[in-house]
Amino acid sequence: MVIADLLERGYRVRATTSRPRIPSEANTPSVDWHRVDFAADTDLSALVKGCSAVLHLAAELGKKDRMARVNIEATGRLAQAAEQAGVAVFCYTSSVAVYGSGLSTLIDEDSPVLTFDRDVASEYWAVDYVREYGRTKLAGELALRRFAAKTRYVIFRPAVVVDLAQIIGVRDWNMSKRILASHRHAHHIYVGDVSDALIWFMQRGLAGAGQAGSVELYNLAQDDHPCPRHIDFMKRAFAVSGDRRYRTLAVPWIADWLHDFLRFRSLPLRNPLWRMRFSNERLKATGYRFRFGMAKAEELALAKLKEEVQAQRRTPVVGETLA
Repeated sequence: MVIADLLERGYRVRATTSRPRIPSEANTPSVDWHRVDFAADTDLSALVKGCSAVLHLAAELGKKDRMARVNIEATGRLAQAAEQAGVAVFCYTSSVAVYGSGLSTLIDEDSPVLTFDRDVASEYWAVDYVREYGRTKLAGELALRRFAAKTRYVIFRPAVVVDLAQIIGVRDWNMSKRILASHRHAHHIYVGDVSDALIWFMQRGLAGAGQAGSVELYNLAQDDHPCPRHIDFMKRAFAVSGDRRYRTLAVPWIADWLHDFLRFRSLPLRNPLWRMRFSNERLKATGYRFRFGMAKAEELALAKLKEEVQAQRRTPVVGETLA
């Protein structure tokens, strides 16, 4: 979506992919595609040469053995290359995972973060690779701060980024997850808003905001959405679709907490993700406002779901004849 939004605004784009094939939909002269393995490629100067800005979204999400190389080392190399090439603005997507399981429920950009250089399991109610992801994304932030000199840096910590299919896809949860987790605050942020924020702050930096070598940090979240729980959307989706997979009961939160206790064999005096709330007050103070917002994103998801249901009703079953 970021590439499409940049093209819509008239920018030329140099894009990267780790896939063996360049995306087929990328057949446009305004996009210069490069195949890059951030875990292995050490010289990134060609990627940034002649660029005014870098929007760095690439990350290793699941393979622990690659996370340090991609999320930390490659981020540092890209920052070095940007500094040497005279890039004006560098926008980086980190993650709210850097906060781990918060000591308080309200989290702002000055809240405590994970220990970045070693795994402290009690800091984060999560499986090993998720803790590793949070630590390496935080270390990636620190790499940018280490190399910041002439380029202006903006670090975003997005919450749970979703597209329309992922909003609808809660129906694919198994029964136990629907019962245990439907009460949770979803922490959703629409991918269209993430893309828009990246470009807005890029343009702001290109217009001269911020000092050379400055590093700004923002949570990218909409936890003040008035209907934030999974079950809030599930009720509306059931009303639109009649799909029984959206039917569930929200059990008391204590059942979810006890499930985590049994799963992780730990009961730290910290809050699991679903109890935390991520402040976006610093983001708002810049004048930025979400282009869509989760209310609009959910409306779009429900409209897509309704179209899906109507298409299914129009599709004839085997043996049926059309008049």
